[in-house]
Amino acid sequence: MNKNQLLKLAAVIFGIIALLHLLRSIFSWEANIGGFDVPVWYSYVAVAVVGYLSWQMYGAGKK
Repeated sequence: MNKNQLLKLAAVIFGIIALLHLLRSIFSWEANIGGFDVPVWYSYVAVAVVGYLSWQMYGAGKK
């Protein structure tokens, strides 16, 4: 695989993660990690950050 293909693959993976966080936000799914209840608002932040990373990596992969 060349660099552009790897960047596009990473963009797809980050996009899927952003989509899952968005679904968690919409449906208020609970998340518990090591006994810590993760608030839903963490997913709002994750959608923004991971979505931005996906968008940037896809753009870099097109060059």
